[in-house]
Amino acid sequence: MHLIQFLIISLVSLFLVHFPLKAIQTQIITWDETEVSSLLKPGEPFAQATFRTHNNGADRVRINRAYSESNAINTLIKKRIIEPGESSTIEVTFLPEGKEPGLYHNKVNVFFEGHEKSLATLHYIVTIPKLIHCSPNIITWENSNINDPFFVELELDDRFVTGLSAVDYDKDLYDVSLIPDKVNKFKYTLKIEPIKEDRPFNSMITIKASGAEITDAKEPIFLFNSYSLNQ
Repeated sequence: MHLIQFLIISLVSLFLVHFPLKAIQTQIITWDETEVSSLLKPGEPFAQATFRTHNNGADRVRINRAYSESNAINTLIKKRIIEPGESSTIEVTFLPEGKEPGLYHNKVNVFFEGHEKSLATLHYIVTIPKLIHCSPNIITWENSNINDPFFVELELDDRFVTGLSAVDYDKDLYDVSLIPDKVNKFKYTLKIEPIKEDRPFNSMITIKASGAEITDAKEPIFLFNSYSLNQ
């Protein structure tokens, strides 16, 4: 019996000596969650998430910094020194200025005192919605199809915009007709027909939509006439 106890104590001691300090510390420092997703609604100046960490050890720990490589991310450590049994929060703010619609997966590395490498990576995933989806949104006419019509599929994000308010284009160059979808009232087909061959190299159609809280959603369709370059 004593031999078994001795072997157990020896194995535990060996484990503590050779087990990396970082791994031990990681078990002491826990997080409520390390991944948060947000939808940035139109008009909102930023998106924000809060990550909470707990000190489950017997000694105080200190958060040195929370760093992200993204220039759209700001971090705020609410309490750097965490006593045993206490918690702290890191506030992560996403600033969308200049960002196109899409999904942005932002990573924040958290560094604790006494550790050169980060002990945690926080993931803040932000979606900027595309209010009007056009497919395709770039149309090019070549010599071989200079007068052919093109069709564009339109779809509105009905969480924010519920109807088309205008379709702006040069009526001297194109004839544009809108065909509603028979099943989905937020989908349309746009038929674009050239009126004359003598068209500028580039022009544009602007799709406008609105909803209960949005009146100025816009999406361009770019039109290119390669035939004009050969004239």
